[in-house]
Amino acid sequence: MRRLTEPAVVLTTLAALTLSAFGAGAADAAGTTGGTTDSGSTSRAAADSFSWNHGTARVNKRVMERFTSEFLPTGDPALARKFISPDIVMHFGGRTQQGRDTYLGIVAANMKAFPDLKWTVEDMRAEGDTVAIRYTMTGTHEGPFAGDEATGRAIRAESMAFYRLVHGEIVDERAQLDMLSILQQMGAIPAA
Repeated sequence: MRRLTEPAVVLTTLAALTLSAFGAGAADAAGTTGGTTDSGSTSRAAADSFSWNHGTARVNKRVMERFTSEFLPTGDPALARKFISPDIVMHFGGRTQQGRDTYLGIVAANMKAFPDLKWTVEDMRAEGDTVAIRYTMTGTHEGPFAGDEATGRAIRAESMAFYRLVHGEIVDERAQLDMLSILQQMGAIPAA
């Protein structure tokens, strides 16, 4: 049997698998019903779904590029309204919190603890409604953080976050910051 490796065949096959994985919701979004077009062709529906999904990911990645370059350096509440849903849900350190005001409070507390706080984007990937970002956080511990007073020590830590967007706004953030490393660098707990 001859293996088909033409780019269009590969793309159509991947798109068909994507459509079947997303089910009827993706078919509806692609403007089809039951995974078929009016002509009964599933490959057209799959291609439409793939295009729709890829376009959403591209737009969401652009939103997050602006979020990381415009909002994160300043924590400006006016900018937050452009990027963050009023009902955002945040998952961090085994806790769930909700609301843009809560988000802004966390950002303000972090900026008070580390006035020179900088988030450097090391990698960013987008798929559908989700954008994953790997950051490096740097700053100088000049204010209260995690129950410890300022130490004046320089901090550098890795972080990863997954953001889900709806209509260009962040509605969900799941973040993991290397708190162990930060606390060790601050001297709050002994280094291993």
